[in-house]
Amino acid sequence: MRDLSEVTRGKYTNLAGIRETIDNGPYDAVIVTSPENTPYYTGFWSYDIRGIPERAHFAVWPKGAEPVWVIYERRHANLKPEDTFLTDVRSYHGEGPDSMRVVAEVLRACGASSGLIGIEGRNFSSGHFMELQKHLPEATFEDALSFLERPRLIKTPAEVELLVRMAGWTSAAIDAAFASAKPGDTERLISARMQYELLARGADLIAFPILGVGEHSGAFHAIAGDKIIEAGMALATDFGGFRDGYFSDLARTVVVGKANDQQRDLHAKLTEIKHRIVRAIQPGMLASEAAEVGRRGYEELGLEYKGAVLGHSVGLGIHESPQLYPWVHEPILPGMVMMIEVGATSPAGEGFHVEDMILITERGAEYRSDYQSHEKLWEVGA
Repeated sequence: MRDLSEVTRGKYTNLAGIRETIDNGPYDAVIVTSPENTPYYTGFWSYDIRGIPERAHFAVWPKGAEPVWVIYERRHANLKPEDTFLTDVRSYHGEGPDSMRVVAEVLRACGASSGLIGIEGRNFSSGHFMELQKHLPEATFEDALSFLERPRLIKTPAEVELLVRMAGWTSAAIDAAFASAKPGDTERLISARMQYELLARGADLIAFPILGVGEHSGAFHAIAGDKIIEAGMALATDFGGFRDGYFSDLARTVVVGKANDQQRDLHAKLTEIKHRIVRAIQPGMLASEAAEVGRRGYEELGLEYKGAVLGHSVGLGIHESPQLYPWVHEPILPGMVMMIEVGATSPAGEGFHVEDMILITERGAEYRSDYQSHEKLWEVGA
């Protein structure tokens, strides 16, 4: 493999962590194909990985041997040395099952054709899987998604720096768009401003432009439409973009015009619950324990907790492990970058949502997004 310093994205990957995980794991070889793991295990990122799944990429990492990257011909022809830290790159024909012929050749060559092979069940298509089984009838396959995500849980310093920078861009983009909102605007106009502001600051792409006003803000993952904003309406967004394959993700709620007491009270309670979770998190705490702090906060402040996620790690995936649910008993560890998010619906049916980024350190959880400017409910466009 190439030196990581020679690869454009090499600083984002803990290569030693990958090698240790695979060499000490249960699999004779693993096949990486998801849009979350492919950049980490190859050093390569292109939107094709997410946007054109028929042009599949397969990184084969055998135990104790050098990895091989299997990609479609046109990608191979245009690949530059600095695009990947893998030096053994092979191509397949077309966009169909010929890829499995090449993957099978790689597995035979490394002696894993009759061994235990880990795949990503969530992302390995059934068509590819059946074709690979034809080529390797003696192999045993197992879903290794969680195993393959393990090296990504603790972020490298470069990953932390990028995620924090993106959180700053996203917070500023939301604030700029909301500050311009006024009665008579449409949801679509505010969403367009927000997306422009994020792209102008440095995002490569918009990942999810969730936005709604009034009762539409209470819809699950509302997409902005032509609804007209009226004075007194809550305006909420859950918004993020991509940079180098990494996500940003923040949620904010404001009121256009004068907020009423119920709106202020709900926003204040959600903000307090978020702070309680952040203050409680300590290295080694289970995700379920942090979620229980949030659930108890809802109960003590008179809000209904409906079982929604109260936080999640973020990186090359939008909802990485561990996620803060009462049933997730995974440890929260130093070096993790997480989003803490809480939400509720007002008596008027409006959705209120607040979400901020934290970094887990040896001392506990520390905010890494601009949470302070939204401590109190914004009133905009008055």
